[in-house]
Amino acid sequence: MAISPDISVAMCTYNGAQYIVEQLESMAAQTLLPAEIVVSDDGSTDGTVALLKQTWERLAEHSSGVRKVKLTVFSNKTSLGVTKNFDQAIAATTRPYIFLADQDDIWFPRRLETESAQLKAGAGFVFGDAQLINESGEPLGHSLFEALALSNSERTGIVSHPVDVLIKRNIVTGATAAFSRSVFEKATPFPAGWVHDEWLAMVAALTGKRFAVTESLIGYRQHSSNQIGVKKNTIATRMAKLRAEGAERNARLLARITSLSERTEELGASHTAQALIASSLKFQQARSAYPRNRAIRWVPVIGQVLTGRYFRVSNGPRDVLRDLVQPL
Repeated sequence: MAISPDISVAMCTYNGAQYIVEQLESMAAQTLLPAEIVVSDDGSTDGTVALLKQTWERLAEHSSGVRKVKLTVFSNKTSLGVTKNFDQAIAATTRPYIFLADQDDIWFPRRLETESAQLKAGAGFVFGDAQLINESGEPLGHSLFEALALSNSERTGIVSHPVDVLIKRNIVTGATAAFSRSVFEKATPFPAGWVHDEWLAMVAALTGKRFAVTESLIGYRQHSSNQIGVKKNTIATRMAKLRAEGAERNARLLARITSLSERTEELGASHTAQALIASSLKFQQARSAYPRNRAIRWVPVIGQVLTGRYFRVSNGPRDVLRDLVQPL
């Protein structure tokens, strides 16, 4: 197996003993191996770290290529949480291209080869679809993009105008993502309120990196212990969102866009992107001030509709309905 001197893998683990062996075996079976794998364990208590090391040693015994891959493992005595844990893992990598890995997925053999080719061709951020699998590794019958109800306009827009897409919602799943080191150098430190993958994608977009989208290159496992998973966008899930209490969500969205607006100049965002972020900030400020009384809430909601912000920086009619009926 060939080894790429340009590729680092950053993987985070937490009580992942049930699935870590399958993931490591799929990583070792890549048509192109990475130069290094950095694992940051967030205080596992189920023997994940010991099993990880034992498994990699076993795989190395049967493969000269795997033996050449440098494995570095950090064990956190105090839990950092998902985002800071990935920040730590990525910071410890040393190669030009960084691939993210979850502990419980299964990589298809050509993941590293396919995505690294896109990076070498000039993309700064690569992500893609995934085959959704269950706890036993069996296909669920629909893909990640189908579960997210990804539209054609989002799929084309993320390549041509990524900020316009990402300002409305994150469509990037970190388990499928790879990016150039310069993206991370601009992104760190990760601000509070942002998940690592959505922040990295936004930074890549604001700094003018070219995006590339792949077909399914991993089996993305869905199970009861997922720290971050995905639920299929159905009528039932949409109705659940309408019934969910919205004040906390609105406060979180306001905090996120506030922290982003504070970093736009530092990131070198274009004037157009800065104007879009400023518009989003005004929208989230207005949203957070909506009255709890639905009988009068329609007045400020319609006001925001008339500004065009629901369509420019949010998800249009779907969010209008949500804001009209959701309890606050």
